[in-house]
Amino acid sequence: MFDVAGHKWKLFFIVSGAGLFLDWYTKFLALTKLQHGVQVPVIGKLLQWQLIFNKGAIFGLNPKAWFPSFPVNIFFYILSVIAVVLIIIYYKNIESHAKFSYWGISFIMPGALGNLFDRIIRPGQGVVDFIRVDLGFPPFNPWPIWNLADAYITIGVSLIILDLLLFELRKKQNKADNTQA
Repeated sequence: MFDVAGHKWKLFFIVSGAGLFLDWYTKFLALTKLQHGVQVPVIGKLLQWQLIFNKGAIFGLNPKAWFPSFPVNIFFYILSVIAVVLIIIYYKNIESHAKFSYWGISFIMPGALGNLFDRIIRPGQGVVDFIRVDLGFPPFNPWPIWNLADAYITIGVSLIILDLLLFELRKKQNKADNTQA
């Protein structure tokens, strides 16, 4: 079986590099093949392509809506750089048993870098989002439009949470085993 801990930096750079490339390439395709705001059905209303530019954060939340003179781009540049540094520090210190966390951080990195890259090259437009999902019931009708970087971050955070839950389960099991012995 693949020893994640023994090859953690290979995993990190391969997953992060491949993820960053795929994020960039799908955004490039969206920019060159889609018209802004026009919905293109892929699977009916369930899945559509729709090119938009997100100047805000998650779910399109934009601090400028509350504070009109807020320097959004500078804020997100600084926040993203801090996030990247913290991601690397966290990854360096992951314990060897936390296999899902290795994968999780390796997914979060291209998400953070992909959206930072968008903000840098398109400061007046924002992040390229193009995946529209509508499950037909709240809050998924439709879900805010997203991109692969957003999916990577979601997958990565989910894997880290899974690792934390598994750690707690192991801890409870060890405690139960020690009390029975």
